[in-house]
Amino acid sequence: MTDIRVFVSIAIPDPAPLEEVLDAIGCVRNVKASPPEQIHITLRFIGDVDESRIGDVEDCVRRACDGTGPFTVRVAGAGYFSRQGRPSVVWIGASPQKGMAALSDRIARNLDAADIDYDRKPFKSHITIGRCRGPADLSGIVSEYSGREFLTFECAEVLVMRSVLGPAGAKHTVLRRIPLQK
Repeated sequence: MTDIRVFVSIAIPDPAPLEEVLDAIGCVRNVKASPPEQIHITLRFIGDVDESRIGDVEDCVRRACDGTGPFTVRVAGAGYFSRQGRPSVVWIGASPQKGMAALSDRIARNLDAADIDYDRKPFKSHITIGRCRGPADLSGIVSEYSGREFLTFECAEVLVMRSVLGPAGAKHTVLRRIPLQK
């Protein structure tokens, strides 16, 4: 039995419109920008799960997606989450917040019913675009990008992802694709 690190996400099909803000974040002291190929919206972080249970995770996500057709995602605004009064994560907003939160909640209920543990933090619709590794002044980033719309796209699938942590950062791999169909 081998544990693997798993999360459920929506992929950003083309991160090119985010390059300017990623470059700007990379210039802020103590902030590491997310690699463009790693950018996604996390619907539910599961964490370590026995590899033999991936089919169960897929089933939980598939049932949560039943009856949910493709929808438009709008990526706009910028801000940060703080921990102990200090910025920790730089984000770009993603909507529709209520629709994605409802999907995240359905996934959580199904994981509970299947006795699969997961991170129980409330869902906040966002894309992590940077992580702070010390004190950081993000006022310029927030001022420049908080009112900006970056892109819109059609979300047609939800992904079950594997995340492998390494010295260069996390590497993400798609384990399952769940198409959205009404």
